[in-house]
Amino acid sequence: MNIAPPVSIVAATPDQKTTIANLIQLYLHDMTEFMPFPVEPDGRFAYDFLDRFWRFPYLIMAGDEIAGFAPVIDECPLTGRRPCFFMAEFFILKAYRGRGTGRAALVVVLARHPGNWHIATPILNTAALAFWQKAVAPLNAATSDIQFEGDTGA
Repeated sequence: MNIAPPVSIVAATPDQKTTIANLIQLYLHDMTEFMPFPVEPDGRFAYDFLDRFWRFPYLIMAGDEIAGFAPVIDECPLTGRRPCFFMAEFFILKAYRGRGTGRAALVVVLARHPGNWHIATPILNTAALAFWQKAVAPLNAATSDIQFEGDTGA
C-alpha cells in the first residue's frame, strides 16, 4: 500500500525565491497546454509577477519533499476587491496530483488567511477548473467568502 506523505505548507523565505522561480517554470510549462507563454532567449518562460506576488509565498511540502507552491496576496488584482485574498498561482507537481495534496494544502492556506478570497483559473484549463470546483465547494460554508470563477484573465 502506498501511503501519501503528510502535506504541509511552509512560508517561503527570501532565499527560497529562486526555488519558487524554478517551480514557476514547471507551472508555466504545464500551462502552455492551454495558453501560450513567451520563451526568453535563455530558454526560460517569461514571468514578471514573482515580485508582485511575493507577499505570502508558500512552498507546499509532501513529507520532506517539495510538492508545489502557492503565493497569496492580500488584494484581488482581477476585481480590485479589498479586503480579499487572492491565490496568485497554485501549483502541484504531477507526481503529487490526484493524491489529496492540493486540497490539503488549500485547507491550510485558507486557514492561515481567514476572510474573503477570490480564486480564478483559465477557462481552458479544465483539470484546474475541476480541482477548484471540487476543492472549494465544501469549504465555502466554513469561510467568509470564496469567490471562484473560471476566468480567462488569470
